[in-house]
Amino acid sequence: MTENEESVVRRSTLMAAGHSNYSVALRCRPDGPWQQLLPGVLLLKSGPPTRRQRLKAAVLYAGQDAVITGIESLRSQGLYTFDTDEVHILVPASRRLSSREYVQVERTSRMPRPRLVKGLAVAPPHRATIDAARRIRDPSERRALLFAPIEAGLCTIEQLRAEIDAGAQRGTALLRELMNEILAPPLTSTVQQSWAKRVIKEAPLPPPEWDVPVHTAAGQAIGIADAWWDSVGLAWDFGNQRDRSIRRREEAFTNAGLHFVRTTVAELRSNVDAVVLALARAYLNAANRPRPPVQALT
Repeated sequence: MTENEESVVRRSTLMAAGHSNYSVALRCRPDGPWQQLLPGVLLLKSGPPTRRQRLKAAVLYAGQDAVITGIESLRSQGLYTFDTDEVHILVPASRRLSSREYVQVERTSRMPRPRLVKGLAVAPPHRATIDAARRIRDPSERRALLFAPIEAGLCTIEQLRAEIDAGAQRGTALLRELMNEILAPPLTSTVQQSWAKRVIKEAPLPPPEWDVPVHTAAGQAIGIADAWWDSVGLAWDFGNQRDRSIRRREEAFTNAGLHFVRTTVAELRSNVDAVVLALARAYLNAANRPRPPVQALT
């Protein structure tokens, strides 16, 4: 926990440490050194809170079983395209907790399995994206939000669709329509992947993982590998995302020190021997150098 986060505490913690209600109230006056950010949560400094302090305060207010979702969850996991003053928090349906100040509380019977990012529990990207998209009314902003985490490698279109299917159906018609409009045909072609699996059968390589989001050791998204050999850090791209993102994705992988093999659809269909040779060479090169410190979310 950073020094900034340590300055965000529950009032009850101060009481347990020997402070009285009077001493706390005195310090929280408009000209005092402390301030109340949320009911029962104080910032032991004057001046505007930082983003991290606001997030920490939201979690302290909502309790240990709370999970940050929406835009702030995506930002915490490396997607900085969007910003908001709101912190969207999920709590179990059995809880009785109201939204206060900048914290929007949502009770749910489908609490996600959280990821721990710098000490804060956040919803996985596919859940955070759908939770955020449900609250956006502008179609263009909603469309941009749905596509951004996919292009950034935080999640796949299949994960977004599964999240929509698993949640409440009310209000999902527009989300489904937008996804079909901007993301069809599906980012991962079943046909292309079947061709790729045929190639792998001919290659002297261990089987890879398919459609794998890859992140830096710090948790920053690098991209989604169509096929991924984790032991050596080798990514293979055979065109599962929009053409405009291919070069950007290749640069992201190579800048992270990873070997990256790009295969066109034409090569995948009609030049299997050349593809097998390229993969074998890349795998050998990747195996002969230290594996970069990246993590794959398989």
